Amino acid sequence: MSWLDRAACQGMDAPLFFGPDTEARPEREIREAKAKAVCNLCPVRVQCLDHALRNSIRYGIWGGLNPEERSRERRRRARRPAAA
Repeated sequence: MSWLDRAACQGMDAPLFFGPDTEARPEREIREAKAKAVCNLCPVRVQCLDHALRNSIRYGIWGGLNPEERSRERRRRARRPAAA
C-alpha cells in the first residue's frame, strides 16, 4: 500500500485541490483553505509534501501547501545544512 492510498484526499473532487487558472483571488483563498483543512488531518501529509517538492510539482495543493508556499519551502530546505 502506498502513501497515496492512505491520503485523506483520496476519492475527493480534484477541483478542491486544483483550481482553474481563471479563479479570482477571493475564491482561490477560500478553496485553498478548504483543501488545506483536509491536508491538516491527513496521515501522510509529510510524504505528500516531500513528493511534491522532489518532483517540482507546480500546481495544486500538496502536503498542505500551495505552489508559492512549496517554492518557499524548497528554498528553505536548500539553505538548510546537510544532516551530519
